[in-house]
Amino acid sequence: MQKLLLLKLLTVFLLLPLKGQDHHDRFEAIDVLIYRFEIYLNDTTNVIRGIADIDILFRKDVDQFQLDLTNSLADTAGMKVEQITEDGREAPFIHQENRITLTTPGALKGTQRNYRIIYSGIPTDGLIISNNKFGDRTFFGDNWPNRGHHWLPMVDHPSDKAVAEFIVSAPDHYGVVAVGENIYEVRLAGRVISHWKTSVPLSTKLMVIGVSPFAVQQMQSQSGIPVSTWVYPQNRDEGFFDYSIATKPLDFFESYIAPYPYVKLANVQSKTVYGGMENASCIFYHERTVTGKQNHEILFAHEIAHQWFGDAVSELDWHHIWLSEGFATYLTDIYIEQTHGRDAFVASMLDEKGQVLRFASRILAPIVDTTLPVSIGLLNKNSYEKAGWVLHMLRRDMGDQLFQECVRTFYEKFKFSNALTEDFQAVAESVTGKSYDDFFRQWFYQAGHPVLSSSWKRKGAKLELTIRQHQKHYVFAFPLEVEIRNRSGKSIRKILSINASEQTFTFDLPFKPKDIVLDPDTWLLFEPFLPAPSKETE
Repeated sequence: MQKLLLLKLLTVFLLLPLKGQDHHDRFEAIDVLIYRFEIYLNDTTNVIRGIADIDILFRKDVDQFQLDLTNSLADTAGMKVEQITEDGREAPFIHQENRITLTTPGALKGTQRNYRIIYSGIPTDGLIISNNKFGDRTFFGDNWPNRGHHWLPMVDHPSDKAVAEFIVSAPDHYGVVAVGENIYEVRLAGRVISHWKTSVPLSTKLMVIGVSPFAVQQMQSQSGIPVSTWVYPQNRDEGFFDYSIATKPLDFFESYIAPYPYVKLANVQSKTVYGGMENASCIFYHERTVTGKQNHEILFAHEIAHQWFGDAVSELDWHHIWLSEGFATYLTDIYIEQTHGRDAFVASMLDEKGQVLRFASRILAPIVDTTLPVSIGLLNKNSYEKAGWVLHMLRRDMGDQLFQECVRTFYEKFKFSNALTEDFQAVAESVTGKSYDDFFRQWFYQAGHPVLSSSWKRKGAKLELTIRQHQKHYVFAFPLEVEIRNRSGKSIRKILSINASEQTFTFDLPFKPKDIVLDPDTWLLFEPFLPAPSKETE
């Protein structure tokens, strides 16, 4: 007993310095290789029981490290850790401030250890236990952005990818779906035990299960990828019809980017708090997306695009989330262009431009905004629509062929790994052989956008065209295409190099101009300048 007390006191002393450990320090210290979660669910209470087996590789010599797991709160919610073992031997730990801190004497760089964590409790978040719109009890993982630690012990950050395995035990009136491949499923003694495992590493934001009464339909993509629909039985026919649209964007993205990166694609009606959540190989859509009208094609395209960007290629840090959302947004626009035509594509781009401009009128911030906390605030018009527009401008600069090569090269280089904005820039430069320092600096790291006006006058056979930038704080540099038209329908186009707050260009003009259109083909993110209305005088 005295030795045990001494060990506990020593453990407390050793663990105290790790309070508030920075994630980057942890990233340099450990690499989780495999999570194996056994989850026991029941219908009598919201208490879950879990066993987590976690295989960890040490990147350097360490004495202690931390995992994320919410504490129990006055015995009403949260998780209580009952036991932790290290390679089969009981390990001392401290569980406080939503972190498990473990001592690891003799953990040397390059060595691996297994940790088994036995725990239980009521999830405060992350695993949504509730009733669906038909009143049936359901369980849906909803980890994004860093809510997984409310029900699973983990490194709750997108940078530390690992293979995920779930063994779910639930009453046998439920269906079970999860990320990865279904290894087996048995129904015995009134319970269903369902085992799922991924073959490639995922970020923890994507590691989920769905447990609900389900009707299931099986399909496949043109390349043979198993595609399944999981919807509530009460809206079975409408759901099968609505979700059958999923194969169209899947087929397109396989042709445009690369082969689908996972063993299956399950599209699941769920209780996610988002419109859709792109969990790798197991996308959750809000339960209201079943309408029987097949009117969520764009949402499906967006979430399926995430399987390549956001899931296979993930942001290394939260503030580069545009690598997920901006890519999914613009790839969806390209899908619209190829599926529904140029007019539909331009209409989508103009709608997204309007959203960007309205957002900027309220919040002026860069796409890579390191001031944002890790919260739903990361999901804004900059990380989605503005980033999509920047990719659109990059496509204009590169041309369609080189842009597609850039997308494919970036994907292949960082598939099943993580990247930052500078990694994408490096790929863009390697594909094109040109520097993009100025482009990335002003569009990703600088707030705002050009606010433009134009004026012109004719002098004989020449035209003087003046372009002004009206935005404050920063002058943008960009190519601007203009179209000069006359009354009979004739027109000429010029591409101007804009790099000052006011510039005048003079060129020959073979006809009398009627009007001038800036950016006639919708390639530039800019705002037309609207002068303030003059005040009426009495």
